[in-house]
Amino acid sequence: MATTNGHVPRSRTIEVPLQHEQVLEVVCEDLPANPIELTDIFSQEGVGLLYYRLLAFEYYRQSKFDEAIKVLRAGLNAANDSPQTQARHKLPLLILMATLNIQLAKMASDTNVKQTFMTEAVQLINDADRINNQYEPTFIIKGILYLQRGDLNEAFRSFTMTLEKIPSCIPALIGKGRIQFTRKQYRQALKTYQTALSYTTGNEYNVEIRLGIGLCYHQLGMSSEAKTAFKRCLQMNPSKSNPVSLILLAIMELNESKDRELGIVHQEASLKQGLQHMQMAHTANKKDPVVLNMLANHFFLTKEFAKSIKCATRAYNISRQNLVKAEAAYQVARAQHQMQQYDDAFKYYSEALQLNPDHILSQFGVGQLYLKRGEIDKAIQYFDKVYSTESRCIEALKVLGSLYALAGKKEKAMECLVKVLTEIKDDPMLLIEVAQLSEENDDKRALRAYEQATELYKRQSPADGEEDQVLPEVLNNMAAMYHMQGDLQNAELHYGLAVQECERQLQLTETNDDMKQKIAGFELTISYNLGRLCEDKGDTEKATEIYKKIVDGNPGYADAHLRLGAIEQANGRVSDAIEHYKEVFDTNALNADAWTMIGQAQMSMNEKICKRSFEKVLKDCDKNDLYTHVALGNYHSNTAREMKGDDKRAARSEAYKLATGFFSQTLKRDPYNVYAANGIAITLAERGHVNEAKDIFNQVRESAVNNPSIWVNLAHVHVELGQFKQAAVMYENASKKYYDDKDANVLLCIAKMHFMIGKADKSPEEMLLALTYSEKAYSVDPNDKTILYDVALVHQTYAQLISDLPKDQRTTDQMRQAITGLESSKAHFQTLLDISPDVHVHYDRKIVEQRQRHGESLRTQIERKLTDQMEFEGEKKQRMEEARKKRDEEYQRKKVEEDERREQEVREREEMESERRRIMEKVREENALLASQDVGLSDEEQQQKQKKKRRKDLDDGIVDDEEMEENEAPRRRKRKEKDPSEKKEPKVRY
Repeated sequence: MATTNGHVPRSRTIEVPLQHEQVLEVVCEDLPANPIELTDIFSQEGVGLLYYRLLAFEYYRQSKFDEAIKVLRAGLNAANDSPQTQARHKLPLLILMATLNIQLAKMASDTNVKQTFMTEAVQLINDADRINNQYEPTFIIKGILYLQRGDLNEAFRSFTMTLEKIPSCIPALIGKGRIQFTRKQYRQALKTYQTALSYTTGNEYNVEIRLGIGLCYHQLGMSSEAKTAFKRCLQMNPSKSNPVSLILLAIMELNESKDRELGIVHQEASLKQGLQHMQMAHTANKKDPVVLNMLANHFFLTKEFAKSIKCATRAYNISRQNLVKAEAAYQVARAQHQMQQYDDAFKYYSEALQLNPDHILSQFGVGQLYLKRGEIDKAIQYFDKVYSTESRCIEALKVLGSLYALAGKKEKAMECLVKVLTEIKDDPMLLIEVAQLSEENDDKRALRAYEQATELYKRQSPADGEEDQVLPEVLNNMAAMYHMQGDLQNAELHYGLAVQECERQLQLTETNDDMKQKIAGFELTISYNLGRLCEDKGDTEKATEIYKKIVDGNPGYADAHLRLGAIEQANGRVSDAIEHYKEVFDTNALNADAWTMIGQAQMSMNEKICKRSFEKVLKDCDKNDLYTHVALGNYHSNTAREMKGDDKRAARSEAYKLATGFFSQTLKRDPYNVYAANGIAITLAERGHVNEAKDIFNQVRESAVNNPSIWVNLAHVHVELGQFKQAAVMYENASKKYYDDKDANVLLCIAKMHFMIGKADKSPEEMLLALTYSEKAYSVDPNDKTILYDVALVHQTYAQLISDLPKDQRTTDQMRQAITGLESSKAHFQTLLDISPDVHVHYDRKIVEQRQRHGESLRTQIERKLTDQMEFEGEKKQRMEEARKKRDEEYQRKKVEEDERREQEVREREEMESERRRIMEKVREENALLASQDVGLSDEEQQQKQKKKRRKDLDDGIVDDEEMEENEAPRRRKRKEKDPSEKKEPKVRY
């Protein structure tokens, strides 16, 4: 390389003085491979230890550590052999040799080799201490040794001791700054590095110090200053690129390229510069593991996974630092993860975490792989670690929410997802997940979340020529939520929209068979839901049409067959229903739902063979089927209920025992199964343990607030306890809240309560309430003729109650109403008798005939009593009229007397007022007369005269004492004003 003056620069040399005034020139760029050639000359010529150290340092600068150590050992041996050499002369060699051993330990990959070098370094430092324990370089090398061991406190103490003696010691300042940086004391570290920079005179430590300054600036958020510091490092040594500075610049610039706030132009420029600096760093040092990790990351982002793995593997093998090796392992793991090599990815993720347990991205990756394996609890553990370490990681929180949902921990899942919603407001899938979690406990919130997700889908920019699209499953779920809330109009609307969306997507995916099959599946489900909607609207014909269309195209769609059977069963055609249920067996002979519904149908016909159907489910289909366990419990409970009489006590007890056994097995499999707990409580109540049953019902009600059967059964318990009014209230609340007053059985329970209260209290009002609820139940289920029997019975009972009441507690209107009711009951009983004998009914025809005859006799009896009642009420009315007239006459008499008394009082007051005015007029006349007579009198005589007159007026009652005092007071004041100096004579008392 030419210099500015045209001369070729000389190579650096070490001039070693020899004996006989000779000089040995050692060319530093051409050192011998074996230093023994030079050290033998040094030994023969008795060269000073300074030249051994200079030669060793040149080997060290060229990274020839073994040769440097050989030179130092030769120097120490020469010192030991020379009696003229003092021990303190060996200190520089010992310190340099300790430094080389520490460097070799840092580079060693084998633990044993590393420990050997560290032990040698400690021994050399101890040798130096024995010579002079106050030698400053010893403190520095001790600090470096402690840093290597990770003992920051001792290292800091060593560097501080050095700086107390030599404040300008640059190695000590660099070591102190490094410790402060490690402790995250970035401002203090920056100040320390800047102090070190102020003491430097050459370029020896400049790059290292400026790197430290740049890192401090970066941690303090001063990106511009940090980049300036790193660029300055490159400028100070242009002949040899600095890979550390280059890679740090690359990292900062690549991070800037991801910052959207900087603008697209700045982002693109930063990306270009970052990639350029990364390439330059790799060119400068192709074995730098940090640079190799950066390259691996770059290749991963460009989806060149093989190159990414190659670079990361080289970094892993070259690096001696656990943190860098951990990053390399992570880069390998995530590339393999992307290539679906899950076992290898898991291995390297685990390796990264062994090297660096706090590596967040590796924790994230391991969590993903545990999720892939289906090990939800372990996945939760790792994602929880990620979120605990980095609470701003919304992605980790979002995954945690989904994992908690999969694990059945819905409260925790909802808590996580709600937090995510505060940060991410434009993620429709997140809203859908929230909606799905809310469906059970908060249907309004679920529907609101679905609506928000739908709006987000609509706002997304569609492709050219396409309309806004919403996932059909979202529309279906919205429709289902409306359906469950009873808003059938909105439900039908959204089911229709979902079908339209399916058809539209089918047109767009004509070439994708898998997608077409998936969409067709959605459309089938939506059609089935539409059928259920038609059922709820009462349009069973349309529902049947939909279900038949489904099974024609998809014979294996079991639910449609089951619904067809359920419709037939609801219409009383149980045999046809069972045939529909059996059609499921064409595609699945062990369908548990079909066998269960067959059992339920058989139970409705009082066929004992239903037991075999239920047992078939547990034996061949699913031995853990909870519904069947409960059904068998109900079967045995019903069987026990039908066993009347003392002769069947043992069989009844055994049946209840079997029922309890099935309910208990259900609770073992599902401790929160309210139906099983409800069944046990029912068996307890029917066996006479009413209070225990009540306690269980109350517990079940707390855990299943929205289960109407619990409320109904609790009302049953109140009935058993004779608490009819409380039972009536509970029945009525359950009917309004859960059944919208449209469940015939519950309405009949309410009617029965009012019936019993009416009979007990002989209350016509309660009996009329019983009649109202019975008629309402019949309007709900007009096909159940037993309800018509109950209506007729209540009419008769009301008539009997009115007939039995005393005359003074009933009215003719009530008796006429009773007669009308008896006419209705007669018609109802006749309707029941007209039903064909071939039709099975749940009432006794003979009892109906007896009731009809009883109604006729009761009507005759009431009609006879009606005449007496009319006479009684007529007499009562006459007596009441006479009493009323008497009260009116008395009232008029008292009113006249009161008016006369008031008139008398008015006249007396007027007379008194007239007399008062007359007297006052007389007094004024007398006063005027006296005044005219007293004109010639003296003041004293007038006063005496007035005084006498006042006394006379007082005696006559014309004035009172207070008036006299008021008139006298001014005169006394007047006398005092006339002679204020006059002394008052003392009174003498005898």
